[in-house]
Amino acid sequence: MEFLNSFFTAAFDNNIVFAQLIAMVSVILVAHRPQDAIRMGGLLGIAVAAAGVIGWPLYAGFLIPWSVSYLAPLGCVLASTGAIFVGGTIMGAGKPSEERTRILRSCTILACNAAVLAVPLANGAVAETLTFWSAFGTSLGAGFGLFLAVVLFAFVRNGIDERLVPHALRGLPITLITASLMALAFTGVAGIAGGLFV
Repeated sequence: MEFLNSFFTAAFDNNIVFAQLIAMVSVILVAHRPQDAIRMGGLLGIAVAAAGVIGWPLYAGFLIPWSVSYLAPLGCVLASTGAIFVGGTIMGAGKPSEERTRILRSCTILACNAAVLAVPLANGAVAETLTFWSAFGTSLGAGFGLFLAVVLFAFVRNGIDERLVPHALRGLPITLITASLMALAFTGVAGIAGGLFV
């Protein structure tokens, strides 16, 4: 129950994109076509989940006992970047050189994302009260919530007929209005998803 509560709270109630506004820039940049959004959103969701799963044991098991918790940002960046590039290298194994280069370029974009650092640091901030299963559920839920936000935003953005939008609101303004309305929708269900498993 603890895992499910943490998972749904992180995915819906405390969505890293629409509730915390941490990865909003990536959503706006990535979510142009739904098929691209599914691929890049999936990779970003996996990277966020992996960073959280690796970052919490690093913080709770190493940095706190050694009284060097001030190194948490550096440790989380190094651990998550290493995990992302190891995953990218495994994905690119046996593929042509151009494909490997494209995958590693995507890994660089993923490693520089603010959400990849935000999840392990948020887990670390409450490390004293968080169990492993809660941290695991929060990490996976944050990754799933980010994937869901990217894909939903891409489908909504793709459905907007730019010809029907007033000229002054075309482009970035209508994108920001759409993001605001989606954030409002996620805020409207806050407390429901996490409360199902208490």
